[in-house]
Amino acid sequence: MNKRLTKISKYLTFILRHEPGSIGLKLDADRYLNVDELVGRANATGKTITRDQVAEVVAGHEPPLFELTADGSRIRAV
Repeated sequence: MNKRLTKISKYLTFILRHEPGSIGLKLDADRYLNVDELVGRANATGKTITRDQVAEVVAGHEPPLFELTADGSRIRAV
């Protein structure tokens, strides 16, 4: 994983495990966030993240740190 994806991975870990409220989001009952909302809020706070980068980070971890729903619309930490 390149440096940029590593930074995104650390950011996702912070948001999904610790502080979703720091970008104005709240985990749902199953501890998921909507990927589009996550990307939009992250970018609004000065980060530069795309949906494709989120998918790369999810796919790039073994063992998995994150999980996307089957349709790719929601993400959570595992």
